[in-house]
Amino acid sequence: MTTIKDKLIEAGVKNLKDYGYPAVDKENILTDIIYSGFFLSMLRENLGQGIDAPINELIEEINKNESTE
Repeated sequence: MTTIKDKLIEAGVKNLKDYGYPAVDKENILTDIIYSGFFLSMLRENLGQGIDAPINELIEEINKNESTE
C-alpha cells in the first residue's frame, strides 16, 4: 500500500530529477544534505494543504538524519 508519505517522497524524487539531480532516489532524498534541503523546502511549501501530518513526519525524519551526521 502506498502511503501519502511515499507519494510525497516519489514526487520529491521526480522534481529533483527534473531539476537535474539524476542520482536522487527515495533513500537519499531523506539523508543527503543537498537533496534533503531541497525536499524540505518543497515540503514546507505544501504545509496547510490538508496533509500536514505526513509532511511534518518527513520534516522530522530529515531533521533527525541531519542531527546524526
